[in-house]
Amino acid sequence: MHSSTAISTKPTLSSSPARVATAARSATSSANVYDTIWQCAADATSRGVALLTAEDEVLDERLVHLEGRTLVNLGSCSYLGLQREPSIIHAIEDAARRFGSQFSSSRAYLSISQYAILEELLDQIFERPTLACPSTTLGHMSALPVLIKDDDAVILDQQVHHSVQTAAQLVKARGVPLHVVRHNRMDRLEALVQQLEAKHDRVWILVDGVYSMYGDVAPVHELVGLLERHRKAWLYVDDAHGMGWAGRHGRGYVRSQIDHHERMVLAASLNKSFAAAGGVLVFPSAELRDRVRGCGPTMIFSGPIQPPMLGAAIASARLHLSPALELAQRELEALIRHTNRRIAELGLPQVAVSETPLFFIPAGLPRVVYRLVRCLMDDGFFVNAGSFPAVPIKQGGIRFAVHRGLRAEDIDAMLERLAHHYHRVLADEGSSLEDLRRTFRMTGIVVPEARRRAAPLQLVQEPALRLRHAASIHEVDPAWWDARMAGRGPMTHAALAMMEEVFSRAPEPEQRAELGYAWVEDEQGRVVLSTMFSVCLIKEDMFARARVSEKLEAIRRGGDPHFLVAKAVVLGTPLSLGEHLVIDRRHPRWAQALAHLVEHLQAVKQRAGASQILLRDFPLGADEALRSAMFELGFFEHRLPDLMQISDMRWSDRAGYLASLGHKYRYNVRKEAIAYEDRFVVETAKDCPDEVIEQCYALYRAVHARSVKLNVFPLPLELFRAAFAHPEYDVIRLYLRSAPERPVAVLLSHRTQDLYSALVVGLDDEHLHEHKTYKQILFQCVERARALGATRMNLAFTAELEKKKLGARPQPTCAFVQMDDDYAAVVMESL
Repeated sequence: MHSSTAISTKPTLSSSPARVATAARSATSSANVYDTIWQCAADATSRGVALLTAEDEVLDERLVHLEGRTLVNLGSCSYLGLQREPSIIHAIEDAARRFGSQFSSSRAYLSISQYAILEELLDQIFERPTLACPSTTLGHMSALPVLIKDDDAVILDQQVHHSVQTAAQLVKARGVPLHVVRHNRMDRLEALVQQLEAKHDRVWILVDGVYSMYGDVAPVHELVGLLERHRKAWLYVDDAHGMGWAGRHGRGYVRSQIDHHERMVLAASLNKSFAAAGGVLVFPSAELRDRVRGCGPTMIFSGPIQPPMLGAAIASARLHLSPALELAQRELEALIRHTNRRIAELGLPQVAVSETPLFFIPAGLPRVVYRLVRCLMDDGFFVNAGSFPAVPIKQGGIRFAVHRGLRAEDIDAMLERLAHHYHRVLADEGSSLEDLRRTFRMTGIVVPEARRRAAPLQLVQEPALRLRHAASIHEVDPAWWDARMAGRGPMTHAALAMMEEVFSRAPEPEQRAELGYAWVEDEQGRVVLSTMFSVCLIKEDMFARARVSEKLEAIRRGGDPHFLVAKAVVLGTPLSLGEHLVIDRRHPRWAQALAHLVEHLQAVKQRAGASQILLRDFPLGADEALRSAMFELGFFEHRLPDLMQISDMRWSDRAGYLASLGHKYRYNVRKEAIAYEDRFVVETAKDCPDEVIEQCYALYRAVHARSVKLNVFPLPLELFRAAFAHPEYDVIRLYLRSAPERPVAVLLSHRTQDLYSALVVGLDDEHLHEHKTYKQILFQCVERARALGATRMNLAFTAELEKKKLGARPQPTCAFVQMDDDYAAVVMESL
């Protein structure tokens, strides 16, 4: 964990997207998030499983042509297969002839007559007031800003559709608080409703009826019970994937289970089963409908559903109101039951077993998912790769849909081929059903009884490489270790021995860390890679924006101190800085060695009950081969703050140092550091009374308490005591000549050979600005490093401008992150 930010006003960097130490979606910049998403998309495209184009000149419901081959299409969400229904096709043609290809006017000004016809039919289907929208997404973006008032609060299910999450950001911008609960956890949801209703007018709960990736459903009966117990609670449900195939007149899964509650608003799709275009909002009252109709942003500023597709929607609505719909629903229901039965008979697992037409067979990492998809494509079946960023990076799988265009024998044939490939591909990729159970532990997977009794398939492989590991640095030869790790920062054998002692005995659980060591050798004993790591608690927002961490700290202070606190396996220690993973890139099997290391770290994670792995402090963008290898192993790249370094300190005196700076920075050092130097007494002696050490620690804690830019747990006092006594650590203390009783600044650093690494800073707030204490201790740090013979210097992270003035240059830095779950990312995105 990177608990080392020397010289910033953040004292330590104890070391996430969508998903980093929490997740790309929240803890990184937008540009970096989309870099990660593009990396995933490009990889899937290169494997031929994404961004595909059908080659058909005429489509039917059952088949699609790709790469010159005919595939059975199990990727369509047109569940009822109405897209070629003659009455709908005729209505499209008729509407186009009568109204043209478009009617280009906002509905705020004028709607064509077809809208009134459609909404009257939708009113009949739902037996409630309805409003047709250009799309379900645009419906959310009109409904939520109007329905949710400034004094309300919002709770989102962790897996609610991204379109709902995006629309919720519109009310967040007005100051409405957003909260996230773990998926379908009714106990946590009700506790949060009870907490929020005490201080808000209404509490809106945002869920899906049928969840679009895993195909599981909302606990709608329990949600209605919650509404009955909490009169301030309101429910907003996106039932886009439930529409049409379920419920009387196809009013959807949710309405097939419950009546329309007086405090529920429903959104559904006129695509998918409905086979037209647009969306529909269903309200408990005409008053709410009219408010959204008149005030909804996308009702005013977006275009309408165009006439041909309004014609299709009207024809589909009439079909839904006819007896023909029930027959189509029964046919699809039979296919769904048949599919669930065959999945069980073939011993394939599911994330959720439900009576919906969406199915998800868990597979794990993207590379495993893509390989299975390609196997099925080669066998003549088109399915979807359900992978990151739509799901957490290790919780991917085969997503397929059952629709009326399919035959039972199509489904049987696909499932038989999937069963043929499934366990062999898992084994070949180093995975198993047991691994998937652990990976999907938050959502769970359902494994048929027959497969539970089956022995896992194991492939015979030659053990070409061997991973060795140690639980203590004392089990490792000092000379051997230092030959590989010394000169990289506080990673020497002696420094790690000290840290083992300190972090294993820290008084608070948040300050403890269990250190471990691993290296991989080939058959000749040549070391391919070596590293050290920590198992420790981290704040999942440690690299998040400051405003996010401030909100999370308020929650922690308010009575939930471990909110978004997770146990992680992190390269390095809570006080190390620099590249912790040494790889011999000349070795032809370095990528295989990396896979061995990751397998070991995953085993450590499992034993420790941790939820993420953070491999940190790599040069950003400098190594595409490493980045690709990491992605193959399920890690995505996450940008860290720049590491500030002085790479050439070969000056002989202060004049030489100043000459090495540019004119502007030289002027600044003279004006803001040297000009104040005579105000201070600089002490570097470490033989100090414990009282002085405690004073220095108090200065560090003062900085820690006021900074959330790198949000970490505080280091223990015993670390300061150990560092004062350790020969490899250097401590600079500043005293004011006018008040020499107590130090006003302290800087703890590590030195080895030619490298000086500044690690932890402490400052007295009272004198910080008047005497420019921070700038002074940075300046003294540079002079001290050179006096001790250093030719290179790490100045850690943050405060980039102040460090640039001293000659440091930013080194773009990244981590590679793998998380079991994206809950923290969704929460932070909502704040």
